[in-house]
Amino acid sequence: MQSVEEGNPSEVTHAAFIVANYRGDIPQPEAIQVGKWLFFVAEKYIDDTWRNVKKAVEDGKLWKQAKVSTAWRSKGNVYVICVYTYDYEDENDVMKIRDYLREMGFKRAVSYKSDEQTLAGIYSDLSSGFALYKA
Repeated sequence: MQSVEEGNPSEVTHAAFIVANYRGDIPQPEAIQVGKWLFFVAEKYIDDTWRNVKKAVEDGKLWKQAKVSTAWRSKGNVYVICVYTYDYEDENDVMKIRDYLREMGFKRAVSYKSDEQTLAGIYSDLSSGFALYKA
């Protein structure tokens, strides 16, 4: 699936996702069993919200990658932001990332799932029990 590294999610129509990558020199943990927090954001907030998440990733405050759906891919004016962690079995790290995101303003309960679940086609919402974590 095509992704880009720049642009506002509400304006990008030529790629499914915009990806943010860590740009610092301090080594980040290597991917072991990657997972992600999933945040669903209304269109009117998505550009500013993504700008803040992107900066946090680039500055090393979050693990080394996040992505956001774009206008091309989003449904019903709702966008998804995925904030990755390196190992879904490292609950301390997973929750540390969640705590930082809460400090950034992501207060509502959200779900976390593994990339393995995504590759297996497991897509759902908070109510159906797919989440490895909810916080």
